[in-house]
Amino acid sequence: MSTLSHVQWTGQPIQVVGLGVGSDNGPQLGYSAQAALAEADWIIGAPHQLEKVARFNTQANKITYPSPFSALSEWLLAHQQQRIVLLASGDPLYYGLGDWLVRTVGREQLIFHANISSVQAAFHQLGLPWQDAETISLHGRPLVNIRARIQPNRLYAVLTDQHSHPAAIANELVECRFEQSTLWVCEDLGGPEEQIRSFQVKDPALTTATFNPLHVTIIQCQGSGGILPTFPGIADELFETGKEPGKGLITKKEVRIAILSQLAPKAGDIGWDIGAGCGSVAIEWARWNPFGKVFAIENHAERLAYCGINQAKFGVVNNLNIMAGTAPEACDELPDPDAVFIGGSGGQLHHILDITLKRLKPSGRIVASAVTETTKAALIQYAENLPDSITVEWSQIALSRGGSIANQLVMRPQLPVTLLTLTKGEDD
Repeated sequence: MSTLSHVQWTGQPIQVVGLGVGSDNGPQLGYSAQAALAEADWIIGAPHQLEKVARFNTQANKITYPSPFSALSEWLLAHQQQRIVLLASGDPLYYGLGDWLVRTVGREQLIFHANISSVQAAFHQLGLPWQDAETISLHGRPLVNIRARIQPNRLYAVLTDQHSHPAAIANELVECRFEQSTLWVCEDLGGPEEQIRSFQVKDPALTTATFNPLHVTIIQCQGSGGILPTFPGIADELFETGKEPGKGLITKKEVRIAILSQLAPKAGDIGWDIGAGCGSVAIEWARWNPFGKVFAIENHAERLAYCGINQAKFGVVNNLNIMAGTAPEACDELPDPDAVFIGGSGGQLHHILDITLKRLKPSGRIVASAVTETTKAALIQYAENLPDSITVEWSQIALSRGGSIANQLVMRPQLPVTLLTLTKGEDD
């Protein structure tokens, strides 16, 4: 199927009219939005949206959005010399149609007519200041995605679908020990069936309640927590490894934080974690950089399974891809990285470093770790032969953790971990 992103748009700009929240008397539209409707040749919307604009003076042809929605691209291409208005609920640029249109047509070919969003309406109905609130969209996303975002003492708006019923959200909050949280379910805002109901997350009424499909859930998150991290440095004991808590193939917290500080991920970055083990580095990486993308590569079946378990536990399902395979072959189809961590190499360390350096974007970073003297020697040999355009940095972490003998404190040394950090030049 053709997409507009590959076509030069030659028609008039597409008008996108936000209808706000429901109203018995139809939506409240500004002069420019009403003018767009009056001058349109075509108006496209969902059936309930077309009903809402029926009172406005227009001679336009009115049709519903195609199914599948992607077919809209072809229709727009065929009608681009005519005046087109697309209808959107709420605010089209807030988790709405606008995002798809900007990516598909380009913002220069679009004129947006703003309106109030359902999230804004919900907070106003509740009388809650919302400048510090966070919106979580679960439309088409797994419910566990909420685990990557929720923190105690925070206010959230959740946009839901049929898989994220308020009772299911409440169960997630209880499992994460946020048992004192309050939910407000705001239904059909501005419409004839508007109602707002408040629930505590352990309220048994939640399990039997039915809700209007058009609703927003507001969460005041409260509770002891302790299941999900609130700050970088996830406790080793929280990772599932198949061993006793804190054991198994994970990079220990202190080393993990040092690695991530060297990788210095930022929004939009592509990251590779080669030899991911049970996923501690990749999961912490993805959790604290939600607008980046991390690819975790592991070839050991049991570790791979626990990596997936930990991914769900911490909710990093949107921006972490777990791949079964061996590097460097498993990297062939991946996008070029901004940052790479090499925690395991399967005896191919030099080959993996060669490939990752070649694929690494300018100014990108590679961090490789070594515990054994053999691996350390291999890293030293590799670093000695690098060109001057590659910046080389060494560090070693010698960690001791407190224990006891005869009720006396002793510091038990862990195996030292050597880190090699390579930074590619801006012009490489």
